[in-house]
Amino acid sequence: MKKLLFFLIFLGHNCFAGNFDTDTSELQSYFDGLITAHLDNNNIAGATVSFVQGDSLLFSKGYGYADVADDSPVSPDKTLFRIGSVSKLFVWTAIMQLYEEGRLELDTDVNNYLSEFSVPGNYEEPITLKDIMTHSAGFEEYILGLFAKDTSAMKPLGEILGEQMPHRVRPPGIFSSYSNHATAIAASVVEEVSGMAFNEYVEANILEPLGMKNTTFRQPVPENIEGNLSKGYNSEDGELKEKYFEYVPLYPVGGASSTGEDMAVFMLAFLHGGAYNGGRILDSATVSLMQSPAFQHSENVNPMCYGLMDMSYNNVKVLGHGGDTFWFHSLFAFIPEEQIGFFVSFNSQGGGGTYSMILEEFMDEYFPIEPEEPEYTMTEDNLSRFEGDYRANRYPHHRITKLMALDGDTKISATEDGSLKVKADKTSYYSPAGSLTFVNKKNSKIIEFKEDEEGEITHMFRGQQPIVAYEKVALSGKTSFHRNIFIFSLVVYIITLLYWPLAYFIRKEYNKPISSHLPFRYKFTGWLASFLFVAFLVIFSGVMSDSNQIVFGVPYAAKVALSFSLAGTIATVLIVFFNYKIWASNKYSRWGKIHYTALMVALLLSIWQLSYWNLIGFQY
Repeated sequence: MKKLLFFLIFLGHNCFAGNFDTDTSELQSYFDGLITAHLDNNNIAGATVSFVQGDSLLFSKGYGYADVADDSPVSPDKTLFRIGSVSKLFVWTAIMQLYEEGRLELDTDVNNYLSEFSVPGNYEEPITLKDIMTHSAGFEEYILGLFAKDTSAMKPLGEILGEQMPHRVRPPGIFSSYSNHATAIAASVVEEVSGMAFNEYVEANILEPLGMKNTTFRQPVPENIEGNLSKGYNSEDGELKEKYFEYVPLYPVGGASSTGEDMAVFMLAFLHGGAYNGGRILDSATVSLMQSPAFQHSENVNPMCYGLMDMSYNNVKVLGHGGDTFWFHSLFAFIPEEQIGFFVSFNSQGGGGTYSMILEEFMDEYFPIEPEEPEYTMTEDNLSRFEGDYRANRYPHHRITKLMALDGDTKISATEDGSLKVKADKTSYYSPAGSLTFVNKKNSKIIEFKEDEEGEITHMFRGQQPIVAYEKVALSGKTSFHRNIFIFSLVVYIITLLYWPLAYFIRKEYNKPISSHLPFRYKFTGWLASFLFVAFLVIFSGVMSDSNQIVFGVPYAAKVALSFSLAGTIATVLIVFFNYKIWASNKYSRWGKIHYTALMVALLLSIWQLSYWNLIGFQY
């Protein structure tokens, strides 16, 4: 079905002409223009690129600077870049080595291999290594303490996972939702089964056999290569500012540092049955298994392989992995059938998302297709089924960081011409290509929907994203709904905070006591509750103004803010009681009663809202 769909929609697919090695200058010229343009447009200090074909490194090149202050250029064979989640490929390789040796199974309960901690048994189905490798284990996202600024957070994997075990929020094998902590569990399995620390295992079983002398998981990097590590940069007021070394406590999931040419060697091993230049890390059958589909949301959505992401584009199979830290952004991508691939990494925050654009631009250049409008129509009623807000299922469910779920909803609406308007970071338009499938009008991108037994749309999937599902958001979770609650409550709080003190001083000035006004203790409790919630909003907003800091742990100011919301909740209990007393009496003014009731409603709505986002109490 998938191949047929692509055939019908994308007639005119040009097959790769091969043999870059006969004219390397053309390929280098293409990457020169492509990388330089992104460096300039996104204020990026430097980049490294390596390109392989067949059994050799076709070309490698550094762009820009590894150290701006010293004018040190990027060297493709010496300059180390932090490769972020591309590090996970070493975890999956280690798992497959132990599987190949018969020391572990991919379809058995992962707890069978763990002794320092265990995965909770919330569901009947146990989590397996296959579930973990396909990111379909069913964990929530966990970001607190994902990064560190010094070595104080660098503890053994088992100890960290014992403290940071994410909640299981769905049975395994249902939906993918990318998980760093699940990958760390797999790395811990490597340690348990091999009896070696993960970095030592990788050095002995992957890096040394392949001769990757400029790759390390150690943090900080060893002294012999420390001087070759690229600085990381952020653009502040148009100027590149050098930033700190990013420590990753769960280092197997994103802490590696490597050069462009070392990563090319790693890629060549994947392209040649697990061996390169006399060294072997896997046998060819295991490599073939790693590159085969292991989990798929839908037949028109790219599958997850055994650790490798299927990033197929323009109907060409592309495998690999992306990786991001704050300052470094990398892509490891290869096309098995064409025996080509490339690694690219940027050393500045401006590189975020850039590598995805580079992959698409490369594929459009060398594997172009001519999209055609699919001959499939859909009635207005059918189109309206898909309208709504869709939210990626990768977010924390049980901690204060649940707020990150608000970032980046996709809004879908029907258009008069019979297509869907899909608004996320940018707006795109998709034409129907099947009862649940839509294709982008300008390229080969696909979105597909899932319906329940009653025919209601529950999820949306992006064809090029096998590691996440998008849930259709109910009213109680919609950003607009929470925004309206926030605005109403804030207006009531401001009126309360200003009106009651002002009225008190006016009456005192003119000596006009009014017997029908509310008792002082009622007003004071209401004023205090309003103050506590507004203070919470102000302090917590200040904390979240730099939301990246939450990955280093919960700031002290956030803990203070949470104490305010908790105290405001306690005060609201009294206000509910006082409100009952007010309406049971005939001596208070109607305006006073209405105001106090509005305040009670605002407080109760705030409590519900903050509870929804795990912001009542100390949930971290």
